[in-house]
Amino acid sequence: MKTPPSRFRFIPGLISNSVNSPFTRFPPRLRETAAAGLAAFALSFGAAGFGAAAAQPAIPADTLGLAVGLDALRWQDSFDLRDEFADYRAMGVRWLRTDLNWETVQQDGPDSFDWSEMDRIVDTAASFGISVLPVVGSTPEWAWETPEQITPPTDPGAFGRFMSEAVRRYAPRGIHVWEIWNEPNLKGPFPPRPDPAAYAMLLKAAAPAIRAADPQATIILGGLAAASSTDRGGRAMAAAEFLNAVYEAGAGGSFDAVGFHPYTGDDLPDIGARRSSWGMMAGPIRDVMAAHGDQDMRIWITEYGAPTNEEEGGVSEARQAELLASGVRLARETPWIGPLFWYSYRDLGTDPDDAEDWFGLMAEDGRPKPVRDTLERILSE
Repeated sequence: MKTPPSRFRFIPGLISNSVNSPFTRFPPRLRETAAAGLAAFALSFGAAGFGAAAAQPAIPADTLGLAVGLDALRWQDSFDLRDEFADYRAMGVRWLRTDLNWETVQQDGPDSFDWSEMDRIVDTAASFGISVLPVVGSTPEWAWETPEQITPPTDPGAFGRFMSEAVRRYAPRGIHVWEIWNEPNLKGPFPPRPDPAAYAMLLKAAAPAIRAADPQATIILGGLAAASSTDRGGRAMAAAEFLNAVYEAGAGGSFDAVGFHPYTGDDLPDIGARRSSWGMMAGPIRDVMAAHGDQDMRIWITEYGAPTNEEEGGVSEARQAELLASGVRLARETPWIGPLFWYSYRDLGTDPDDAEDWFGLMAEDGRPKPVRDTLERILSE
């Protein structure tokens, strides 16, 4: 059974050398033994103290982090969640990108706040010495323009007020980096259609609220899907066109870095390839940034990965490992690229026709793929 997606598909034919951006689903319920869970608890308690939150440093530009959708975490019981975070720690992961769902926190109205879901994830991460990059999105129903259709909030100030509360809650827990929305240039994450003016309004409302609550905070413009052209049906907007329109709507100065998702399918990352999503970063995206005075701003790769359903258009497991190694190497060699977050931890299923099932470092049954060894090697260097 699938939950409502918090990741959405790329639109086939609109994105050069790119694959579908994953959406999250109910995770496989693969419980470790109770002994393993208790061991993980003891390890984390001894290392950091239960519920402790060490100060979160600025994310170094050469960081390799892990991106895991909220729905792969939120439904796990405490033992399973701690087992998973213990494994992140064992691999050497120190940064996790996951969703902070505005709709869930304020589902009962503008004066309601239920932080329990995010608290559990943030506190578990902290107990293992793992810092969190929240990507905030998903408008609650009470904030839609009409009750019949999902829209951006009628009052962007409602989002600003939510961000103020979120930062005041989580800055003391060590969170100082925030990504505003996921792939807002796609209809799925930003219904009913990509709207750079509406997204700019959210940024302009969020930025002063975040900075007032935490002057040291870093704000990331939500990771753009690598769409190379705009779909007339409103399903996707070209990344460079969307970014330029956000600047033109007055949101320059409301973010400290640009997020981007340069999925490449089977092709290795190549900044010099004109039709590559990495080439899109080097060319059109950076051209827009430079035109608005942000030539020294970094681009953060807040999602990158590849599905291993090879027989149905994915990549081989060996190629998946090559893509990670090549992507990290190229990112670290390129001064204007910031941290890179690999999507994702575990396969979400085994349907050969569903690419979103196959992005993990491990198969659904826990079997490690070669990419896991690659990630561990990089993180140990």
